[in-house]
Amino acid sequence: MLRLDDLLSRIPARPDAAGLVAGFVPPPRFQAKRFDDYRPDPRHPSQADAVRRLREIAGELERAEGGWRRLRAAFGGVERGAGVYLDGGFGVGKTHLLASLWHASPGPRAYLSFDELVYAIGLLGVEGARQAFRGMRLVAVDEWELDDPGNLKLALAFLRGALADGIRVATTSNTIPDELGRGRFDQKNFRTEIEELATAFEVLRVEGEDYRHRRFEADPGRAYFLDDGAMDRARAAAGGRALAAPFEELLRGLGEIHPIRYHALIGAMDALLVEGVRPMENLYEGLRWVHFVDKLYDNAVPFAATGQGGLMGIFPAEWLGGSYGKKFSRCLSRMEEMLGEHRAGAGGRVSE
Repeated sequence: MLRLDDLLSRIPARPDAAGLVAGFVPPPRFQAKRFDDYRPDPRHPSQADAVRRLREIAGELERAEGGWRRLRAAFGGVERGAGVYLDGGFGVGKTHLLASLWHASPGPRAYLSFDELVYAIGLLGVEGARQAFRGMRLVAVDEWELDDPGNLKLALAFLRGALADGIRVATTSNTIPDELGRGRFDQKNFRTEIEELATAFEVLRVEGEDYRHRRFEADPGRAYFLDDGAMDRARAAAGGRALAAPFEELLRGLGEIHPIRYHALIGAMDALLVEGVRPMENLYEGLRWVHFVDKLYDNAVPFAATGQGGLMGIFPAEWLGGSYGKKFSRCLSRMEEMLGEHRAGAGGRVSE
C-alpha cells in the first residue's frame, strides 16, 4: 500500500511543457463518452437541443475548409458567438457532452480543465500558450470559471488568440457568461472584459436535475461513509497501488503541492481510502479539496472513506450559499457518486 509522503516526494514541482500539452485529452471517466450514449431527459428538451447543436458543430469542423474556420475579430477583439458555452447546473451531463464533442470532432484538438488552462498560460506565457494550441480545430475547456481578475485577463487573452487563429473553443460552466466572477471580485471594474468574453460564446443552456441524485437516491441526512469494520475490509482487499491516509494528513499534503500536480498524484494510485473525513473550517483548504475531488472523479479512481456525521455536513452552510457555492455543491455531488459506487461495488455497510 502506498504512503502519501512517498508519493509527494516523487512528483516534480514543474511539469514538462510539451508533455503538459500532449496530455490534454479527456480523462478516464469520460474517455468512452459519446453522443449516442447520452440519454436526454424528455422533461428537459434543452438537453436534446444541446446534443443536436453540438453534433452540428462537429460537422462544421469536419467540413471546414483548410481543416478549421479562420475567424476574424468582429467585436471587442473576438468574434461574436464564435465559441460555444454549455451552461447548466452540476450533474446534468455537460462534461459528457463536451467529451462527446471532442470525440466527434476532427483533430488536432485538446481537452483540459479551466484550471489546467490557466496553469498552462502561466507556465508558457500568453504567446507561448497560443503557439502551443495553434493549428488545433477544437479546444474543449471543462468548468470555465473566474475566481479573480487575473483569471479573467488570462481567459480573455487566450480566447482572443484562439479565435483569431480559427480555433473553435467549447466550454462548460455552472454560471452564465455575463455573471462569471460575481461575488468573487468587483465585476463593475471589469465590465468591458466580461462583456467581451460573454459575447464570444454561443450559449447552450442544459437544464435538468443532478443525475447523481437520481442514481443514488440521495437524502441530505444520509451518509455514504464506511464504518470502521467496512474500512478494515477495504484496506485488506486493496492492492499495492492503493493510497490509505488520514484526512488531516491528506489535506496537509494537498497544501504542499500546486493543484495542477493533483493529476500526477492521482495518476500514481489505483484507489484512495481516507479515514476521518470531518467538517471543514478553512475556505482555502476547502477549495483545494474541491479541486482534488474533481481530479479524482475525472480519473475514475475508486474512493472510500470513514467520516464524522453525514456527507452533506462537510462544508458549512455559508459556503454552500456563498460565492463558491456551486463549486462546493458540485464536489458533494461527485463525492456522493464515488462513495456510492464503492458502496454498491463492495456491498459494504455505511454508517448512518
